[in-house]
Amino acid sequence: MGAGRVPHPSPSGAGAVAGSVEDPAPETPAADEVVEPAAASEATTPDTPKPEARASGSPEPKVNATDAPTAVVPPASPPPGIDGPTTFLPDGARRGGTGTGSARPRGNGRRRPGPPPGPRTPTSGPIPVGPDGALVPGTVIADRYRLVSQVGRDRGADAVLWKARDTTLERDVAMTLLVGGWQADARASSALSRATRSAYFAHRHTARVLDVIQPGSSRLPAGVLGAAVAEWTPGRDLAELVAGGPLSPSASLRVVEPLAQAVADAHRAGLVLGLDHPQRIRVTSRANARLAFPMPRGDATVDDDVRGLGAALYLLLTARWPAGDGATPAGLKAGPRTSAGAPVPVRDLRPGLPVGLAALVDRTLDATGGIRTAAAVHGLVRQLREGAEDDGVLLPLTEDGVQLDDDGDAVWHPDDDEPEHHHDPATRRKLRIGVTLLVLAVLAIVAFLAFQAVSLLGGGPSSGPPLVIPTSAAAPPATQATVPTVPPPPAPAGPVQLASIAVYDPSGNPDNPGQVGRAADNDPSTAWSTSDYRQQFPGLKPGIGLMTTFRAPSRVSQVVVRSTSPGTTIEIRAASAPNVPVAQTQLLGTGTVSGDTTTIPVQAGAPTSNLLVWVTGLGQSDGGYSSEIAEVTVVGAG
Repeated sequence: MGAGRVPHPSPSGAGAVAGSVEDPAPETPAADEVVEPAAASEATTPDTPKPEARASGSPEPKVNATDAPTAVVPPASPPPGIDGPTTFLPDGARRGGTGTGSARPRGNGRRRPGPPPGPRTPTSGPIPVGPDGALVPGTVIADRYRLVSQVGRDRGADAVLWKARDTTLERDVAMTLLVGGWQADARASSALSRATRSAYFAHRHTARVLDVIQPGSSRLPAGVLGAAVAEWTPGRDLAELVAGGPLSPSASLRVVEPLAQAVADAHRAGLVLGLDHPQRIRVTSRANARLAFPMPRGDATVDDDVRGLGAALYLLLTARWPAGDGATPAGLKAGPRTSAGAPVPVRDLRPGLPVGLAALVDRTLDATGGIRTAAAVHGLVRQLREGAEDDGVLLPLTEDGVQLDDDGDAVWHPDDDEPEHHHDPATRRKLRIGVTLLVLAVLAIVAFLAFQAVSLLGGGPSSGPPLVIPTSAAAPPATQATVPTVPPPPAPAGPVQLASIAVYDPSGNPDNPGQVGRAADNDPSTAWSTSDYRQQFPGLKPGIGLMTTFRAPSRVSQVVVRSTSPGTTIEIRAASAPNVPVAQTQLLGTGTVSGDTTTIPVQAGAPTSNLLVWVTGLGQSDGGYSSEIAEVTVVGAG
């Protein structure tokens, strides 16, 4: 045991433990103090010294297991008789250990004061994580944000999406953690810089960035290279929203419209939002969609945001994610793709969709020449919503089984209290007519005032001598100019025999392909018709046509079109193959349907095997746009 310890009698007569004279025991906090009692008898403690002297006439103190001398030793080396650490409570009771006897805490029995309340200073050392370095709930990021639950993973950006708790301000936050493949990649710093810049962008449909954690600025778990903290958005993400199946067209447009508005405003401010993953988007209790995790990839572009809007619509309408890089989120099915690697047209998965909505989705996802601006997507979505009845199927929303009433923890934005104004078409029409009349009235007043001013300053019509043009000054003879001669159209011959006729649509979504045979059956009473559109070409698509293929290459003099859709504009184009793009065809002639039969002469050219009847403008019908073609006759050249 080392140096001997001498017991001294306490005022009550019982033996008390005195500190070692030569090597006092190290002092430890009372709350964690471990005191090891001696053995029950001297027979089991041969190193325990006996008293050397006692007062004369005083009775010899009785030594038993209760008041035997004890020694305080470090908790790492428990002596025999105690099989574990022993903690003494304020009332003298003992917790832990299985040895016999009792002991009292040394000193005066008072507990040392604990650390003051409030945030603790950062400590050193690694942050505890789960097996294999995985992040687990309870991990504290930057000594402030405690992870609560993982809500998603964006593998394309090597980011993990977490719901966390701000322990300083006691509120829920959304954290985007950069992990994995971002190590030694310059895109990580670019993504964090973009998150910092987006903190200045305040929009009601985008979560506000509250904090950006740069690498090296705070303690981060191993493998985490940075994080962005945003306000928490209660509700469900898009993957959870379609877990029970696709949404209706009106509900899908209602979800996407605020997102398109946010993306358009961000692009006008020179920012990229990174709206390209369904778990980054959450739908609030008011059925408004918000970008809940606003930190784009370092190499993201505005085109990625626009295609993200189309992907969101595709997902809501089909419950399939049109990802082409294999980064389909967990719980979602990947959409099928064509042989060229593009998503299949949305009407292949859901044939009953309106044509205008399907064209918007397909052209937004088209990476070769579709819709490329978020403002155009927002305008088209608003137009489609005006003609669709909102069924309100998104309300109410729940989170963790609890219905959400409001967004109490959300950061206030300046435009949160501004109501959304949606005027019906009749009100818009009246407004346009009123503005037009007002502009005409202003122009008339300005013209009248200008005439009066000219008359006043010029002195009237008799203020000067009349201008006389001498009759002897004859105009010089005009020189003969070389006028290029346009070859006359070739003389008509008999009709060209057709081998086939098909609907031609570069977007891959042909209109009524089963009726195309009616346009070449020599029966004017039957007709092929386009779909009904709410917007004139080229709003949703550049046009649609009929591709005719001849049995043998032939020269064409004219094309006769029988149609009952006045106002339909048609181009006649020669094509080297039935499936070539419009840009690779040759324009031969144009015409506009004005009666039952329209003859369109074409320029003389080389023989061709394919002729495209390309409709670039539709006729009006019942408040929309559509055209019918009853018969197409190709006349050869003599």
